[in-house]
Amino acid sequence: MQNFKEQINSVLNLFNTGGKKEALNKLNYLLSTNKENKNLLFLQAKIYISLDQIDKANISLKNILKIDLNNYEALSLIYLNYLKNNEIDLAKKYVDKLLDIKDDNYVHLRDKAYIEYLNKNYLVSEKYIRKAISYNSEEVFGLNIFGLLYLENKETLNAIKLFKKAILINPNYTDSYNNLGKCYIDLEKLTLAYFNFKKAYKINPNSDLPLVNIANILSLKDKNDLALRFYEKAKQINPQNQQVDENIIICNVRLKNFEWVEKRFLSQEKLGNTSNELKLSYSYLLLNKKKFVSAFNYFDARLNTREFPEKNKYHFNLTKNINFNKNLQTDNKILIVKEQGVGDEILFSSIYQDLIKNNFSNVKIECDERLINIFKRSFDRIEFFPYGHYSSSQNINQFDNILYAGSLAKFFRRSERNFITKPFIKTSDDLDRKFNQTFSNFKNIKKIGVSWKSVFNIFGGLKSLKLNDFKKIYSDKRLFFNLQYGDTYIEVKKFKDSGKDIFNFDNIDLFNDFDSLISILKKLDVFVTVSNSTAHFAGALGVPTILICPKKSSTYYYWDYENGKTPWYKSISIIKYKYSLNYTMKLVDELIDKI
Repeated sequence: MQNFKEQINSVLNLFNTGGKKEALNKLNYLLSTNKENKNLLFLQAKIYISLDQIDKANISLKNILKIDLNNYEALSLIYLNYLKNNEIDLAKKYVDKLLDIKDDNYVHLRDKAYIEYLNKNYLVSEKYIRKAISYNSEEVFGLNIFGLLYLENKETLNAIKLFKKAILINPNYTDSYNNLGKCYIDLEKLTLAYFNFKKAYKINPNSDLPLVNIANILSLKDKNDLALRFYEKAKQINPQNQQVDENIIICNVRLKNFEWVEKRFLSQEKLGNTSNELKLSYSYLLLNKKKFVSAFNYFDARLNTREFPEKNKYHFNLTKNINFNKNLQTDNKILIVKEQGVGDEILFSSIYQDLIKNNFSNVKIECDERLINIFKRSFDRIEFFPYGHYSSSQNINQFDNILYAGSLAKFFRRSERNFITKPFIKTSDDLDRKFNQTFSNFKNIKKIGVSWKSVFNIFGGLKSLKLNDFKKIYSDKRLFFNLQYGDTYIEVKKFKDSGKDIFNFDNIDLFNDFDSLISILKKLDVFVTVSNSTAHFAGALGVPTILICPKKSSTYYYWDYENGKTPWYKSISIIKYKYSLNYTMKLVDELIDKI
């Protein structure tokens, strides 16, 4: 009869020669009479791991920890098992025990940083990854974690350095290429992003992630039919990837496949498989179809998307007090909080007059400080305060109803006839007189304001043009007025050096002095612009405006109508980029002549 040591060797031989199940049966027999033998329990755990029976392996490891509470090897194996299974809290529990025993192990410090990153505890994660890298700065997984933390902090250039370093160390590590591609998306360098995602795919064609990333780039470039092919290929690799299902629906939203999207979305909704991002995307499609009641019922999903809290400083404080289903009563004490971006603030301020008409008597609105004078002048029965005046305070429970400005739409924009068609913001009389004098010098010539950049919105570059592109609509009978905020000196100089004239308001800060900006807009014959906040000002004033949408996929819902008009602003005509820049500008030129 074999002695105990020989029996263990027999189990090992069976295991090493491929007889894993036979080895396990023999091992379980040995354990039946040696239940607290740590060596047998370790062997059992490793066999279970090799058979991908992780739950059973963890039972073996827990039995070891009952015998030896701080067993280092058992702790190391069990946290990795939980981490692989994405059971993050349990992984954290055991890696913390390891670090209590020994706090200078690179792998454990790195994985602790990764766990905290997954839990969005970014400051804690950074503390541990910095310590880990002090022991080993040449390991690619650690470098990628550090790079991802830089991305969270919007330090994209620092992230790029780390991902590039990781690629030099290991050119076949796909995560580095995927992460580098994300950096280039942030910088709106879509070609470079696409190149890195393709590299990741070539290295690992069996991963769905690079395919999804490639499809996302294609969709942003308005190549949605091709994007769908990549999404479908990703779905074949990983049928359980719910994000792929959502992206397929969103891609069809951009293709305006309304019936298909509606059927798929409602089916997903019944199963509870609709994220807030997907609900918001569906809301946009409903808006495009002018199904306003349904659209604005889904529109509040924006408040729970991943991006919304990042753009709204006091969002967490507000969400503790917002009742999404509460009706508005005229005697309610109501706090309305601005949406992110001046353009959206102007857009939804078109509803403030409805509050006045319907005798809402106790309304307070927080807005961008630069808009306070304009709003007070335009809506004189409402009180306006700087953003954060109430929403940063713990005393906001004094209000009966708190809502973001965009949420007013579900109460007051239930059909197209509810939209205001008249100008709804007012200029300053004093500034009007001042600019009357300026513009009196430009008689018998068509006065055309131009604005060609969207600077501060995500993917602003997708919506932006260059001043040089406007040469195609310039003529001796037209004078351009520069209404582009930001640094335009070099572009304007080149434009003038080419023999074209453009008037600059040198002593006016177009980014901050909104009162002067709107008085200038009011004096124009035509305003030609891309999608930016100045376009909204022009629409709110009723200024004849031609809005150029350079990329279909970057078109916001309020411009996304096939007939070239939007219910939000009667005076704005929308021209979507078509065929080429020359062709698009030809359409703009023809429209100017008609105004």
